[in-house]
Amino acid sequence: MSRPILVWQQALQARWNALGAREQRGLRLAAAALLVLLVWSVALAPALRTLKNAQTQSAQLGQAAERMQALQARARLLQAKPVAAPQEALKPLQTAVTALGQSASLQVSGEQATLTLKSVSAQSLGPLLAPAPGSGSSPSEAHLQRDAASAEPLWSGSLVYRLPAQTRTKP
Repeated sequence: MSRPILVWQQALQARWNALGAREQRGLRLAAAALLVLLVWSVALAPALRTLKNAQTQSAQLGQAAERMQALQARARLLQAKPVAAPQEALKPLQTAVTALGQSASLQVSGEQATLTLKSVSAQSLGPLLAPAPGSGSSPSEAHLQRDAASAEPLWSGSLVYRLPAQTRTKP
C-alpha cells in the first residue's frame, strides 16, 4: 500500500480503538442501516416499482395490440374490396351535378374530380360529403364558405374527390 493510505488507515484504526464498546456498536449499527438503505434504494425499490407497473403496462400493450390487429383486419377488408372503375365512381357525382343544375359543375383531371358549388343548401351538400354509394369515394379536400348574404345557410366552394386508379394489383 502507498504511504498516505497506510497513515490514514492507521489513524482511523487508532481512533476506532479509542472508542468505547458502546460507541463502536452504535457506529456498526449506523453503518448497517446505511448499507440496508443503499441496497434498498439501488436494488430493491426499482425492481419492486417495475413489478408494480408491469401489469398495467402489459394491459396497455395488449390493448394496443388489439387495436393494431383490428386496423390490420380493416385494411385487409379494404384491400379485398373491389375497386370501382373511374367511370363508375363518377356516376354519383354526375348525378349530383345534374340534380343541382346551375349551382354545381364537375371537372375531372386524371384520378381527381373537382366539384365546384355555388350557393348550395346544407341539405344538398350533406350527401356530397358522405362517401358516394358504390364508389367508396368521399372528398379528400373541402374548401367551403358560407354565403353571408343569404338568410338560410348556403354554401359555396369546391370539393375534391380522389378517383380510383384504372387498374389495381392485389398484394
